[in-house]
Amino acid sequence: MGALTFHIISNDRTISGRWLNAFQKEGWPVTTADCCPAGEANCVKRAEFDLVEIGSPDCRVQEDLRSILKTRQPVSIIVFGDPQKISNRQIAAFLEAGADDFVYKNLDERILVAKLKAHMRRIMPQIAEKAARLASSCGDIEIDRDRRAVKIAARTGKDTELTNLTVKEFDILSMLVRHERTVLTRERILEKLWGDGGDGVYSECIDKHIESLRRKLGAYGKRIKTVYGAGYMFTGNDTP
Repeated sequence: MGALTFHIISNDRTISGRWLNAFQKEGWPVTTADCCPAGEANCVKRAEFDLVEIGSPDCRVQEDLRSILKTRQPVSIIVFGDPQKISNRQIAAFLEAGADDFVYKNLDERILVAKLKAHMRRIMPQIAEKAARLASSCGDIEIDRDRRAVKIAARTGKDTELTNLTVKEFDILSMLVRHERTVLTRERILEKLWGDGGDGVYSECIDKHIESLRRKLGAYGKRIKTVYGAGYMFTGNDTP
C-alpha cells in the first residue's frame, strides 16, 4: 500500500495514537493532525485516504466535508465519531455528503484495519490510477507513468503530447517533476534510474539527457534549472 497515505484527523490524541500504531504495524504511511492537510499544489498526485472525526475543526457540518472532497480530492474518506455524541441522523447526513463510510471511534483497531483492507481492495484501481499521474504545480505539464505519456499545454490552449522522449528522458523528467523545487544531484539521479547498473555511467551522461530533454520541452525546458555544484531542479514555473 505504499502508493496510499492515510491521514487521521482528530483532536482526540488517544484515538489518533492508537490508530497510528495500528496502521504503522501494517506498514502504512500515516499522519495525524487536528486539521486536514491543505490541498496540494505540488507535483505529485498522491493517493490519500482521510479518516476525519465529525466535530473536528474541518468537519463540523456536512458542508465542511464537501469542501474537503472538493479541495483535497482524497481517493476515499471515512468519517468517525463518539457513539455518545453522534446521532443516526448525523451519520446519514455525512454519508449523503460524500463520506464512503462511518465508524465509531471506539471500534477495535483490528476490526478497523480489516475494514480498511476490504475497502482498499475495492478502490485499488482508483489508487493505482492516481498514483500513476504527476503534474507540475502550474498544471501545464502532465505525466502519465502507466502510459509513459507527457502532455504539455500549448499557447493555443490545446495540449500537445510529446512522443519523442527516450526512456531515460521520460524517467528523468518524471523524477524532476515529482520532486519539484528540490535539487537533485546527478548521483541521486544515476542511483535511482540506473541502480546497480550505473557503475559504468558517468555523471556527464545525465547532462546530455538533460540537454536533450530541455530541447524537446521547448519553452518549458527552461524550467529545468542547473544548480551549479549541486545538480538540477525543476522549478514548476518560468521564474528565475
